[in-house]
Amino acid sequence: MKLITSLLASILLSSTALGSELGNDSVYQAGGQYTAVLNSANSQWRLLPTDGQDFAIKLDDNCRSNTKIPAGLWLITRDANGHVELLAPSQTVLPKGHGGRVPVVSCADDKSNALALPASLIEWLGDTTGAIYVE
Repeated sequence: MKLITSLLASILLSSTALGSELGNDSVYQAGGQYTAVLNSANSQWRLLPTDGQDFAIKLDDNCRSNTKIPAGLWLITRDANGHVELLAPSQTVLPKGHGGRVPVVSCADDKSNALALPASLIEWLGDTTGAIYVE
């Protein structure tokens, strides 16, 4: 019994030490926790479909959104009207006053507080992915 107790104690101590060494920074895995990446600095997307080859999309200048989205993981959800939106989970650090929701609209419907994307990309995100990573 003492051997089992000692073994459990050493496992707990080593996992606690490892946790403190890693820090509290979240580490996400492409294709595991998210299936698309937005580089907000240059409006470039990297799509990581689970059933095929990864590919990159750079948005045309006339479809660039000026909306700043905080870096981190964002869930793809739908609002009360069924429109695609980004929802920040609790791990995503938001600036003071940010509501944690960003509407996603087509380029033709660009709004100042929304992320403007081509309609086909909105459809793909809404149908294919559960989360994106913003860098």
